[in-house]
Amino acid sequence: MKRLTILFFPLLLLAPAVNAQDDVYPARPYAGRLIITGGTIHVGNGQVIDNGTIEIDNGKIVKIGADAPSNTSGAKVVDAKGKQVYPGLILPVTDLGLKEIGSGVRGSNDYLELGDINPTVRSIVAYNTDSKIIGTLRANGILLAGVTPEGGTISGSSTIVQLDAWNWEDAAYKMENAIHVNLPSLWPVPVVLAVAEEAVLQASNRLAIRQKRRWPG
Repeated sequence: MKRLTILFFPLLLLAPAVNAQDDVYPARPYAGRLIITGGTIHVGNGQVIDNGTIEIDNGKIVKIGADAPSNTSGAKVVDAKGKQVYPGLILPVTDLGLKEIGSGVRGSNDYLELGDINPTVRSIVAYNTDSKIIGTLRANGILLAGVTPEGGTISGSSTIVQLDAWNWEDAAYKMENAIHVNLPSLWPVPVVLAVAEEAVLQASNRLAIRQKRRWPG
């Protein structure tokens, strides 16, 4: 009896960890009609419809209006009374899928390329659809993102991805969206700041030389 109790206790500890696993997986293509009624609809062009209706056919919106649906036969009806209905949000510039853990795990980051001029770099090549951050953004209404490389004067090209995908081929919504250029500052560096930077650099060099003499080889 004592042995059974000891074995059962670790299993109880594992149960919450199993339930806490990420379950925000890409959905299957929606087939059939879906009607959302009763909600406050924010169309996206500034128009707001109270107690409106959205009709969706095979995954595409076919009608938005204030009138009730004329035919709900064979359709799945969702009552959104008291809720705000928004279109999917867009994250225009991000390193999503390129940077997982900012510091400490170098292998999870691929957002920065060596060199200063990199017009041939394509962010979609390094995009990781298994990123745990993607599920969090989808749950908060962000459905599209502009994945953008960083660094250098010419960083490379970004890609618009949709966040409901198993791999980068499915995720790519618009390839080669834009080439990203980081223009140098047009304002000269203040003299005081330049002198301070030079003093810090010289002090650093002197410290490096002193340490090298103290620890030869």
